Amino acid sequence: MNPSQYDGFNQKIGLIARLALFVFLVYLFLVAVKMFGTGVTTYTNYNNSILETLASQLKNPFTGLCLGIILTALMQSSSATTSISVAMVATGAIPLEGAIPIAMGANIGAALPCTIVSLTHIGGERRTFTRAFSASLILDTFNILTVLICFTLEMTFGYLTKASTFLASLVPVSAAGNSPGFNPISYAVDTPAKGIQNMCLMGLSPLTTLIIMGTLGLIIMIFSLVYITKNMKSLMADKIEDWLNRALSQNGYIGLLVGVIVTMLIQSSGITTSLLVPLVAVGVLSVKKIYPIVIGAKVGTTITAILAATAFLNTPNGQMGLALAFAHTLFNITGVILFYPIPQMRFPIFLSRRLSIILARRRRYVVGWIAMLYFILPALGFLLFRNFN
Repeated sequence: MNPSQYDGFNQKIGLIARLALFVFLVYLFLVAVKMFGTGVTTYTNYNNSILETLASQLKNPFTGLCLGIILTALMQSSSATTSISVAMVATGAIPLEGAIPIAMGANIGAALPCTIVSLTHIGGERRTFTRAFSASLILDTFNILTVLICFTLEMTFGYLTKASTFLASLVPVSAAGNSPGFNPISYAVDTPAKGIQNMCLMGLSPLTTLIIMGTLGLIIMIFSLVYITKNMKSLMADKIEDWLNRALSQNGYIGLLVGVIVTMLIQSSGITTSLLVPLVAVGVLSVKKIYPIVIGAKVGTTITAILAATAFLNTPNGQMGLALAFAHTLFNITGVILFYPIPQMRFPIFLSRRLSIILARRRRYVVGWIAMLYFILPALGFLLFRNFN
């Protein structure tokens, strides 16, 4: 075997190893989501007073919206927030109508990592920082405008609830909640979750079981999501850069599609969008140029919630968990339909440019924007609206 053949063989082994690691991490993610849901079910069967209180507070949609923003900003992962929400809905802990606003809020909170990337340019020239900040604001403006419209439609007509429930009903699940026939994936996911549940119940109370399984599930969930992203980014680093370059040289719809595909593969819209911020900062790209890729990434990131929902398809309420995942996808698709095909409707581009100019004039305004949007206003909103049902 000559050196070139040896290098090629090593590359193939490395590729297989990374793909195997990806499959294992996805499996670990599904087990973690199932553990979280199993812990909730264990406590619900024993005493559902805490969950009833949570469900009652989420009857006000503004409460759920604010909660979604705060949770996602703190965890810096909309995938984690939506996956937890899917588990809660799939176990019957909270209703679908109460969880949809959480998913909307998660979209707003998901823009924080991209904003943090733009802050690396805050010490440079004002023009450079203005461009970088406008690239991050494109996410904020797109998400806020989409929330304003979808939230209104949902509260008035139940748009997302009805559409997502219909789509979930098309998935073949028996009346008892069990997927037809033996499902090896469900069995492989259920077995470790139930094993940990049984070990906890041998000497611990249902509440302690909930705390242990919920905490452990959340830790494993975030761990697996982080390393899925790192693994896929490393595996596809060259391809991602090439795809983005090709997309930016083509028409916007190609960029939109590339944004969806790249984000689905690496399971992180933050990586896709953050790669573009420095290029806008130095003037290589414009906000208008990256816009289709950014909003495409918003659609692509919803695949994680759909994946999480598959862990509950053999449960009685599993279809509702899938409905929430579909609602998350429909929310972002609605935003794309509203704010991309018609050039005159691409308000996020104009708003991000204007806001970045205003906020960059006084750097302290930027800190105030971040604090108000992601933490102060959502916290005040949650405290205010939770008592109004």
